[in-house]
Amino acid sequence: MIRLSGVGEFGLIERIRGIVPRPTHAILGIGDDCAVVRPTAGRDLLVTTDLLVEQVDFTQRTTTPFRLGRKAMAVSLSDIAAMGGLPRAALVTLALRPDMEPEFIDDLYRGLQKEGAKHGVEIIGGDISASSTLMIGVTVLGEAESGRAVTRAGAQPGERVWVTGRLGGSAAGLAALQAGFRLSNDQVEGPLEATGKLAEAIREALERHLCPAPRIREGRALAAAGVASAMIDLSDGLAADLAKLCRESGVSARIREDRIPVDPVASIIGNLLGQDTMAMALAGGEDFELLFSSPADADGIVRLVANGQAMTEVGEVTAPAEGCVLVQRSGAMVPLSGGYDHFRRS
Repeated sequence: MIRLSGVGEFGLIERIRGIVPRPTHAILGIGDDCAVVRPTAGRDLLVTTDLLVEQVDFTQRTTTPFRLGRKAMAVSLSDIAAMGGLPRAALVTLALRPDMEPEFIDDLYRGLQKEGAKHGVEIIGGDISASSTLMIGVTVLGEAESGRAVTRAGAQPGERVWVTGRLGGSAAGLAALQAGFRLSNDQVEGPLEATGKLAEAIREALERHLCPAPRIREGRALAAAGVASAMIDLSDGLAADLAKLCRESGVSARIREDRIPVDPVASIIGNLLGQDTMAMALAGGEDFELLFSSPADADGIVRLVANGQAMTEVGEVTAPAEGCVLVQRSGAMVPLSGGYDHFRRS
């Protein structure tokens, strides 16, 4: 069986070049010291990067190389979405074990290419190194209309807090993986037989976690309508990411439990595994939905919702000294806390 140690660095690069199409937007892609991209006149350049590390962010036991490639691309695309931007090109950096099979990298790049192509993104370069731990870094270049990128720093007291989509589905997928459920040829396998609605819920939750969908369309629509004063993607959970937005804006926020759009699959899997569904929605992370603030009279959001954009008002921005709180269904207010932290995992 051929391993990367037998293929060599340059042989691997040639395999990758055979998978990745020649760029049509970039002036120069894979093969030189740098790629060459011409910025669009009247737009600002957006640059973001994300790193996935084996045994920290994923395991090969619970995903396939193709799905891993899709997710690695999607998490960086989500950052562009959070700025209301348009992604254009990607650079992929790999740290690989020499004993890995080249076919793993082939399928990984097919996943990267598949997810990028859905959003008009071309892979134009990157780097490869040997490592005892598999790591995948994706840097995405994007654009926003000059001066129109939506940051985390524009929220004001009195504005409303919104989220796109539904929350908790990815956390439910992770819980299902930890319970022993797997996707095999898009069919659910696991420690107990699941049929009907239960099997479909598990499959959807696994897909949400393994192949998240970046909200490029929604981010672009919000930026174009000019109704998002501040925005962030939900990578670490609503509680943690709202705190980041509030910190950058110098404000606080009050979230209402009864308004949080919980993903139905989270409810089903939470009941199955005896886990707190609301905790999945608030602190589970990796939903990659968008959380944003908007003026109370944002008619543009109403029009977006009417046109089929799934958006829910979940609370309001408050004065800086109040802190981020959750208004429970009972009316009691408790500090809003939780979410993923790479260096403080519990």
